[in-house]
Amino acid sequence: MKKVLTPKAKSDIAIEAIKAQLTWAQISSKHKVSHPVINKLKKSAEQSILRGFSNKPEKALALAEEKNEELLKMIGEAQLEISWLKKKSSRFTE
Repeated sequence: MKKVLTPKAKSDIAIEAIKAQLTWAQISSKHKVSHPVINKLKKSAEQSILRGFSNKPEKALALAEEKNEELLKMIGEAQLEISWLKKKSSRFTE
């Protein structure tokens, strides 16, 4: 049966692997996980750390906000056009 690790356990394993104060065999026996799992968690943690120091999230957020403003403007224009068309079409239905 596959062991399900909590986020806390995953982070503890990854930190121990990164620190390299214990051997992988010691980490493996301490947390009862295999060497490939330790390696996977270590690499994942290192990638997450790198992403944390990247400016990309800020740029992505700025682009998303810009796109959101553009879409809101388009919605407003569409609502104006719809109300205008309803007003004009009411002449034909009377």
